[in-house]
Amino acid sequence: MEKALSRLGLKDQEIKVFLFLLENGEQTAGNLAKKTGLSRPSLYGFVRKLQKLGIVIESQKNGIKTFLPGSKEKVAAILEEEITQLEKGKADIEKIFEQIQLGGITTSPKFQLFDGREGVQNILRDVLLYRDIQTMSYWPIKSILDIVSVEFFRNLNIERIKRKISVRAIWPQNQIIDIKKYTFMGGGKKFLRETRLAPKEIAFSMGYWIYGNKVAFISSRKEAFGFIVESKEFVEMLSSQFELVWKASVKLAGQEEDGEVFIKEIYK
Repeated sequence: MEKALSRLGLKDQEIKVFLFLLENGEQTAGNLAKKTGLSRPSLYGFVRKLQKLGIVIESQKNGIKTFLPGSKEKVAAILEEEITQLEKGKADIEKIFEQIQLGGITTSPKFQLFDGREGVQNILRDVLLYRDIQTMSYWPIKSILDIVSVEFFRNLNIERIKRKISVRAIWPQNQIIDIKKYTFMGGGKKFLRETRLAPKEIAFSMGYWIYGNKVAFISSRKEAFGFIVESKEFVEMLSSQFELVWKASVKLAGQEEDGEVFIKEIYK
C-alpha cells in the first residue's frame, strides 16, 4: 500500500495519515494529530492533499470536524487512473523513439564525452535504449574487453539479444579472440551477430558502434575515453565506409558452434 500511494506523489507523512485512518476509521483532527505525532498545522496541510486526491473525506460528528478514508473503490479508481496515465506516457515515449530511429525527427548533432572504465561502460549502455534495430560495430575486440571488462560485455550481449539488437561486427586480424573461451562473442541467427575479419592491412586500436542515429567511439584502455556523436549525416558517412570494409572482410570461422554454450544459457 505504501509503495502504491508513493506512486501517487504522496509524501511519507501523508501516507502515514491515510494509513492511520484506514486502520482506525474516522478521527477528529486533534486525535489524528496526537496519534500520528504530527502538529495540527502540518496535519491540515497533509489532509488537504489527501482530500484533493479524493482518498480522504471530511465529515462532521457531533458538531466536530472529522476525517475518514475514502472507499476502497475510490482508492482503486485513482490508482487505475495513475496506471492509465503511466501507460500512455510509456506509449508516447516509445513512439518518439521509433520516430527518432526511423529518422522522422531531425535534431542538431550532439556530442557526449566520457572517460574512465565506468564512463565507457555508460557509452555501451546507451545502445540498450533501442530495440529491434540493426547496428554495425568496428571493434578492436581485445581492447574493448580489456577496458570495459569481460563480465560487463557478457551481460551487455545478453541484454542486446533480449532487445533484438542485431550486429554486423568487423574485427582487425591482430585482435582475434578465442570464442570457445569467450562464448558470448559467438555469431549466427540466435546471436543476432555476424563477425568478419578485416583485411590484414587494416588495423585499428579505436572502435566504433553505429546504432540508430548515433555513433559511439571507444579508445584503448591506455587512453580510457570515448564519446557519442548523434548526427544522421555522420551515421550515413561512417556506414558507407563500414560497408566498403565489410565487403572486403572474411567471415570469422567457428562463431556459430563455438558460441552454442552461451546461447543455450540464454534460451534455456
